Amino acid sequence: VGLPLGSAVGAFPFLLAGKISEKRPGIEKDLLFFLVNIFVLTSLFSILGSRSKLFVLGVVIQLFLMLYLVLLGAGYLLSKRGFLKKLVKVFILFSVFSGIYGTFLYFGRFEARARTLFTGENGLGTVMIPAIILTLACFTHTKGKKKLLAGFSLLIVLMGLLLSFSRGAWLGAGGGLLTYAICQKKDRLRVAALIAIVVLIFFAYPPLVYRFNLIFNPSYPSNQERIYILKATWQMIKDHPITGVGMGNYPLVYPEYKLAESRIQNASFAHNIFIQIWAEGGIGTLAAFVGLVFLTLIKGARMRGIDDSFLRLVKTVSLASFAGILIHNQVDCTIYSMHIGPLFFLLAGIIFYSHKFALPQKRD
Repeated sequence: VGLPLGSAVGAFPFLLAGKISEKRPGIEKDLLFFLVNIFVLTSLFSILGSRSKLFVLGVVIQLFLMLYLVLLGAGYLLSKRGFLKKLVKVFILFSVFSGIYGTFLYFGRFEARARTLFTGENGLGTVMIPAIILTLACFTHTKGKKKLLAGFSLLIVLMGLLLSFSRGAWLGAGGGLLTYAICQKKDRLRVAALIAIVVLIFFAYPPLVYRFNLIFNPSYPSNQERIYILKATWQMIKDHPITGVGMGNYPLVYPEYKLAESRIQNASFAHNIFIQIWAEGGIGTLAAFVGLVFLTLIKGARMRGIDDSFLRLVKTVSLASFAGILIHNQVDCTIYSMHIGPLFFLLAGIIFYSHKFALPQKRD
């Protein structure tokens, strides 16, 4: 019927089972679910100004399923530490695979930028942000062979990030590592050492330096195109400030707002997640998303009351990863992908719920 449900259809049985087994949520969970409900409902409201109403309906259903599924999953992961640790290993394993695959494409097949399966270069860069922070944490808090394995994994995912040539992901990784260093005082020297390694790699491989310098070059064609897209999107917002143009309808409407000097005929997104959400969902959807992001960052910064060292580390890694992905999405919209978006909101759920599952501190 034209509904872009995609892989979200498989979420139905898991969502139903989760709601049946779920206990009554606490005040923080109510707050998060309230914001999610507002986000979904205002997204549905965007159907009023949309060109393809069926497309909006499908996107909102997919969004609803994804959000509730990952938030239920966040609580489950925190309550099942053994499963959480296994999932961390699986995530690192597949991140290493993505790093190796991307490196092979770059050096073996001479592709311009590293990418991985099911996502492109910028998507690879986004995934590598939490992978780097997580493997750094594993390297810091393990010993013996596990430390060596974590160190090797860290170098691989770092290579994947660099060879993606995703400038936004580079900035996001830097912001994420800075957040991690602020929260984990004992790991600051290791973060500094990792940054030193990155600097050495940059100077050893000139294409990386050239790419990095383009970040600050306003005359670079790619940078100019993004400015044109933002200007066109702003006009789109001025025409539809309340309802937006409809969730998922941005590519359908963009050609009407395209600037004459722009070479890109069909832009898929605005290259800024907040502007993208405002353009498609309207001011209400933007307000709900801003509230969710702001409260997640505030909640993540509050470590007081968590004496459980494991949960404290989990929350720190989640906060740093969340911040890094958010920074990247100021110049991109990779969390719009159903391959990456669930990870972003899962991190938010873990940050919100972590204190509920902290073990009491042992006293002598």
